[in-house]
Amino acid sequence: MSKGFIEKITNESLEKHIAELAKNYRKEWKEELSESAKIKEYGFNEFIDGKAEAYEDCLEIIREYNN
Repeated sequence: MSKGFIEKITNESLEKHIAELAKNYRKEWKEELSESAKIKEYGFNEFIDGKAEAYEDCLEIIREYNN
């Protein structure tokens, strides 16, 4: 029900929007920074990775629900 409501008010597919967010966050994540000695860069990179993983998980749930 909420999926339909969100799609109606945004006039956009929720699955498409979540997939785009996941892709964009994954592009920003830098694997070489996962072992960085600079704590700020490392922390921000881990934050970006967490966001990408969360959107990927949401996308998986949406796709399972649609099938």
